[in-house]
Order: sequence, then C-alpha cells, then structure tokens
Amino acid sequence: MKELQGPRAQLGRFEQFVRSELGPLVAGAEPLLTDVREGIAAIFPEAGGTRLAPKEHEARHEKLVASMDELEDVLEALQLAARSGHSAAGKARGGG
Repeated sequence: MKELQGPRAQLGRFEQFVRSELGPLVAGAEPLLTDVREGIAAIFPEAGGTRLAPKEHEARHEKLVASMDELEDVLEALQLAARSGHSAAGKARGGG
C-alpha cells in the first residue's frame, strides 16, 4: 500500500498521534487544530480545487505559520499536564 505523503495526510497522522498522546486533553488544542486544518485545506486544495491568488496564499500561509507556532506552545503545555496527571495518578495509587 502506498503511504500518503501530502500535507493533508501528514496532518491526519499528526492529529492521530496527538490524540493518542493527550487523550481527552486534546480538547484544549482543538480550536488550533481546526485553524491548521483549514489553513492546510486552503493552501493545498484537493485535486481540481481552486488555488488562492498569490497575495491571499501568502496571507493564509502567514496565518497558518502563526497557528502552528501557537499550537506548538499549547501542545507542549498539554503534554506537561498529561505527564503530571499520570504522575499524580500514580502517586495517588501509591506508585511512582
């Protein structure tokens, strides 16, 4: 089976990974994931889709980069929360 390589496929794999790592905490990143999903869809339209004019493409690209930067910060914070939650749960059960 050929592995999908496009930006949409990469984002899909990334989202699956984030969901598996963060579980319910992923809800905190959902608005930014939506922004990134919409940015990818606009910049990389499906076959036969309408391409953006150069200035619109540049503006959407800048917004996408900003959303991804913010998403990175949010995911780091959520990952720390997930880890500390696991540690706190383990301590409460008498573990780690």
